[in-house]
Amino acid sequence: MKALSGLTGAALGLVLLTTACTESGSGGREVNITQGDDSCSPATVDVTPGEKLQIVVKNDSDHDVYEVEGIEGTKLEEFVVPSGKTRKSGYTVPGDANATYKLKCYVPAGPSTIIELVAGEGGATSTDGGEGGEAETHGGVEGPADDEVHVELVEYKVTADKNSVKAGKIEFVAKNISETQTHELAVLKKEGGALDNEGEIEDIEAGKDGEIILELGPGDYELACLISAGEAGSTVDHYEQGMKIDFTVTE
Repeated sequence: MKALSGLTGAALGLVLLTTACTESGSGGREVNITQGDDSCSPATVDVTPGEKLQIVVKNDSDHDVYEVEGIEGTKLEEFVVPSGKTRKSGYTVPGDANATYKLKCYVPAGPSTIIELVAGEGGATSTDGGEGGEAETHGGVEGPADDEVHVELVEYKVTADKNSVKAGKIEFVAKNISETQTHELAVLKKEGGALDNEGEIEDIEAGKDGEIILELGPGDYELACLISAGEAGSTVDHYEQGMKIDFTVTE
């Protein structure tokens, strides 16, 4: 699946919605990130505790869109970078010395790079970039929902109580039944050879759950976990391990 192109179609709306956050945080030292066909670079950036940064990201790849977001408590709001474009976002490094803050630069079900912002001398002793422990959602809408789908996540399987619903506002309730690993639920729409990220519940810790309401149109989808190697302590890419199922939305 690494050859898949990026988000298309409905994701263009997400681009518009994220424009404000991608231009936020004026000033600060520029940190340039390049998104290539197979990965993002650099993978490590030295920063200073309390430093104000301007994250400048260029999509220099053949993928239609890349996503960038803070993970594991790093407070950088998710934003999208279309092919050939550059987007910016402000970020202030927390004040803790000897800590690491992580950014995920990726194409859903495609190339993924964990970029580490390493604060202070002596390397990382912490990976907490802010408040942690709660699952976060992206792309959700307000209720009430027209239907509900219950999903269970475990290494390395996704199961759902139904595999088809009618178009409308669908609430996904995801339970991580793993004893040790963090998982997430992404709802991906199939668009030709690409996958469109309609929304996701991130960082669902072992034994925890999360929910999101998404407005979905007719089409073929996947319910998947996009945790990649280096994220949430994982040593493997969960999607590549087969952590996905087909899902259908009808008229």
